[in-house]
Amino acid sequence: MDAILKIVVAGPFGAGKTTFIRSASDAEALHSEHAVSDATRALKDTTTTAMDHGSAEVDGVRLTLFGTPGQERFNFMWPVLAQGMHAYVLVLDASRLQARAQLRSIVRAFAGFAPDVPFVLAANRWDEAALPASELAAFVGVPADAIVRCDPRDPDECRSLLARVASLAGVAS
Repeated sequence: MDAILKIVVAGPFGAGKTTFIRSASDAEALHSEHAVSDATRALKDTTTTAMDHGSAEVDGVRLTLFGTPGQERFNFMWPVLAQGMHAYVLVLDASRLQARAQLRSIVRAFAGFAPDVPFVLAANRWDEAALPASELAAFVGVPADAIVRCDPRDPDECRSLLARVASLAGVAS
């Protein structure tokens, strides 16, 4: 195993980033979750305040995963964690309109500091019949072929998505 790729996992609050990293990782992932201290606690009890970290071997490639906080007040961490990344995964709870709107600003931010870095949008809780890929893509500002259905609780789906990301980063799977 020669290649080691840095993959950043980003997305709105409550999208499933921490769960994705835990599911995809070979060993127990590290996280910095703390109690939610604002009105978003109606959605969940804890939030990532610095980063999550895990690693996985996929098709002979070692991936090191760094999860960003999803709340806008922690957005200063996004470019810090993105330094030196080979690719990134955007995780989205597609069933929540507010999350889709929040993802637009995350897409713009990453396009600003990582314009040439490949990415995949992992659509969680996505009803494609109600929201076709073309409409979701247009709304959040990504190409439709970047969207992949992925349940962050399913290790096989997460690892399959990571194989695609590794391929986009120039490592054949």
